[in-house]
Order: sequence, then C-alpha cells, then structure tokens
Amino acid sequence: MNEGLNRRSFLKGALVSGVSLAAASFVGCSPNDGNQSTKQPTSEETGFIGDFLAKDFENSSVAIDPITDISEEKTYDIVVVGAGTSGLPAVLTALEEGASVACLQKESKAISQGSGAGGLLIDESTPFGIHRFMQKYRELCEYRVNDELLSTYAYHSGEAIMWMAKMANEAGYPNAKNSKSVFEYEENSHVTKIMNDAAIKPESNQNLFEALSAYAESKGAEFFYNTPGIQLATEGNRVTAVIGKSGSDYIKFNAAKAVILATGDYQNNDSIVERFSPDISRFSRKQSNKTGDGILMSALIGGHMCPVGHSRQMHDFDSGPMPEEPFLAVNENGERFMNEEIPSTSAANVLRFQKADDPGKYSMIFDSNYEEQVASWGGRPASLENLKKYVPGEVSDASGIIESLIDTHYADTLDELAEKLGIPADNLKKSVDRYNKMVAQGFDEDFGKLPKYLKPIDTPPYWGRHRWIRITATCCGVAVNGNYQVLNQDNEPFDGLYAVGFGAGDLCGGADWSIYWTGMSCGSCMTSGRVAASHALTGILEPSHPITWDAMKDIYAGS
Repeated sequence: MNEGLNRRSFLKGALVSGVSLAAASFVGCSPNDGNQSTKQPTSEETGFIGDFLAKDFENSSVAIDPITDISEEKTYDIVVVGAGTSGLPAVLTALEEGASVACLQKESKAISQGSGAGGLLIDESTPFGIHRFMQKYRELCEYRVNDELLSTYAYHSGEAIMWMAKMANEAGYPNAKNSKSVFEYEENSHVTKIMNDAAIKPESNQNLFEALSAYAESKGAEFFYNTPGIQLATEGNRVTAVIGKSGSDYIKFNAAKAVILATGDYQNNDSIVERFSPDISRFSRKQSNKTGDGILMSALIGGHMCPVGHSRQMHDFDSGPMPEEPFLAVNENGERFMNEEIPSTSAANVLRFQKADDPGKYSMIFDSNYEEQVASWGGRPASLENLKKYVPGEVSDASGIIESLIDTHYADTLDELAEKLGIPADNLKKSVDRYNKMVAQGFDEDFGKLPKYLKPIDTPPYWGRHRWIRITATCCGVAVNGNYQVLNQDNEPFDGLYAVGFGAGDLCGGADWSIYWTGMSCGSCMTSGRVAASHALTGILEPSHPITWDAMKDIYAGS
C-alpha cells in the first residue's frame, strides 16, 4: 500500500477514534505525485496532516481534534462558509436555484476587497478570439496555468459579471460604472471585456457586499456571523456538513447538496506563508483574518495544496499616480537597488533581498520636468494638478483618493524631500548625484536601464513618492477541478465539497498574479462562487436562469 493511502487511513482512524493529530507523527514526502514544490520537513518529531503541519492550524479557527459536543444541528441544501467576494455570489446563485442556504461568516459582517470586476463576454467575442485571450494569459503567467480553471473563467465570467450588476441593482446599490471594451487579436479575432466598478475610491466592494448580504437575507438566506467554520463532517467520500463555532457552542450545519468553502487566502497564517510562500514572509499584509481556514478544513479530510509555486498580488496603486513609470528608485536607506524597468507588480521579487524588517518600502524620485520626460519615453504623465491630489494636505475633497494611503511629496531641495520621505538625506543626494552622472554618460553601469529612461534629476521642485508593497492576496489554495470541486490526494473530487476564491486552485501559477486586464481578480472570485453553486445544484456550470447580454447591454452601452 502506498504512503498516501497509509496517511489517509491513519487520518480517518484518528478522526473516528479521537486521536489528536497534533501529536501524530508522519514521516516521508508529500502525498502528491511528486510535483509538490514545497519541501516538507521529515523529522519524526513533526506531525504531518496531509500537506500541513500541526502548527499551521495554530493561527486558524480550524479544529484538528474531532468535535463531538454539538449544541445544535441545522440542515440546508447549500452551506457556504464565508460571506465575501466569492461566497455571496454562491449564496445568491443558490437562492436563485430555489435552494435553502446558510452562510457562516467569521467576521461580524460581509467582507470584500477591491472595487472592479471584469469578465469575458462570449456573446460579443469570436471563438478564436477567446482562445487567443487564453493563450495570451498563459504566456503572461509563464504557462503555469490551470487550463480547467482558465476555461471556466473564459466561458462563464461574462455571464457572472453581468449577473453581479443585476444583483447590485436589485440590492439597491448599483455599480458606480459599467463598461465594455474590445481586445483585438490576429486573424481578425477579438474578445469583449465587460467591467463593473462597484464604487469610486476610497469606496470599495465593501459597501456593495454588505448590501448584497442584506438582500440575500431578505430572499431567505440565513447568515451566521461571528461563526467560523472549523471542521468538515464526511461519510465516505461525501462531505455532509460543516461544524461552526458560535461563542462556546458548536453548531453542525448539514448540507444536503454541498458545502462551499469561500474563506479567503492564507496571507495572515504565518506558518503557511513561511512554508508555501517563504519569499514574501517578511512583507506586511493588507488584509486580516485570512488564515486559510477552508484550505485546512479540506486538508483534514484528505485535500491537498496545489503543487505549484504560489502566485500573489503585491502592489501599491494608491499612494500616487504613474506607478509603472521607471523613475529612480531608492530604498529606505536612500540607496538605489534595482533596474526601474521592473514592473511595480513584480517589485517584490527584488525587494525581498532587502535586509529591512519590512522590505516592501521604497521611494520613486523625479523632478519638475517629469511630464516632458515621461512623454519622451512613451509613458503616460500625470498632470501636476492630478499629482498634487496625492500630496497629503495639498488638496481638499479629492475624489478617487484614499487619504490614509497617499504618500507623495515635493520640496525645493533634496534635503527637504528626504526629510518628508523619512530617508537619509546624504544617501539620497549621493544616489541622485551618481544617477545624474550616468544619465550624462548615457549608460547605466549599475543596472543597465535603457538609455531612453535615463533622465536627469536636477530641476526643483524635487518629487518623491513613498511606496509600500504589501501582500494584497496569496492567489493559490487547495486543489480543485474546473467545477471548483475539492480534489483528494488521488486528484479525484470529493462529493459535496467545493472551494472558491483565492482559497482554491491555481488559476495563475506565475510568480505574480497577471494583471493582463483589470478586474480579473475579483471577477474570477465572483465567477467561481457562481459556477460552484450552479454545479452543486444542477450538475453543470451554467445556472438554470442565466442572465443574457440582451437583458443587460443597455447598462454597458456607450463605453
């Protein structure tokens, strides 16, 4: 008998008998097929629980030991764990299909990040264009893409995004903007992208999803807030229930059709980050309470982590405009550290080598000639009026600005600018002086930046944009198929268990989440929740009453 079967047999026996898996000892490699990218410790003193260690559960709500003290049982068709960007679409879809629905939420209310969601509208795309879109996405992700999940997104996201616009209208919180755009490819092929912008910054999806949760409740969904899901119950290969914890009480939520795990990523579980994404372990986190609960609950019954390097979102688009322009970059010590042609969404790959406690902080430096300079290399310069909106205290009532995150400054001298940025003035002046000398000679002998980007920094006022690259999301989780069914160690789906959002799958296996087109992050999360609920109730990904382009085209017109 192979090692994977031995582990599963032990795991099953431990759950039945009440043995604490935290004290169990597993020895050997990962039970996957040899493709696991993270090397597992093999000490006899270390207890494996599938792909995980007992310490991975310490920062999670998930319980390892079997829960037997059940205070109450409730039964529904669908039980969703998580009221967020993927969980609420699952709830609303299940209601639309006529199912009874419970939603467990760890927080005291619905939680959602981001503000835009995009999808591919197949009704307004050519068949070949859809394939070219997928190939371009594969290329940008270094071909490390789960094609099943990419196909699910390509063929179902447009319907899901239009439907979300319909849900927003019905919930009384219509999107701030709905639009469409066309991406042209070779051979006269194209795809049409549709986009929902839920709000204008500083608002985000949050208010919309609070409205959606209230709307779902009015339609019959039952929400259990401050009630994390902590353990799954099974009968053979079927998941039959999830146990939630409310205060000191344990409630068993039986699911006649399926449990859908929509609990988010694992960025706030340091133990999981250190083993599966060790290169970003020192970076600050943007979110809270994202501790991989759905991933760990799946692991306890034999699910496993996707065996690829885990993609992540790490960027800063809020502290000021022109985030991708290759201005001089200096670290917190005022020293140049990179070729600035590196996209900001990939900067973490370089920043991780810094010795700082938080390596995600650095500054972009330029001067008052920036508009002419950016235009000369084909960039998109921000106007001075727009740039000043990002200077703290400079402009009152600036729309689209998150005041707590803006960190752009200007000064007549580099000494003053360094003080505003909180970096050593002497080091900044040395870095600018060396940079200007290389500009004059037309050759970047430190990092080899293209000559067209080498522009002097010599005309006051001098500008600096302080940036803070943090973890927005870890974008890989428990292995699922194209239906978002959780897979066991033999890569076969569990009956009645789905995982959605960034706690599931490997839609992108590149080092950085592809931003080929904006809105794919939230769009893929929303799509995953909708198709999982549809599949659980109908056996296919298409909902029984899909929204059509003809019904929604007016709200996307004129973009």
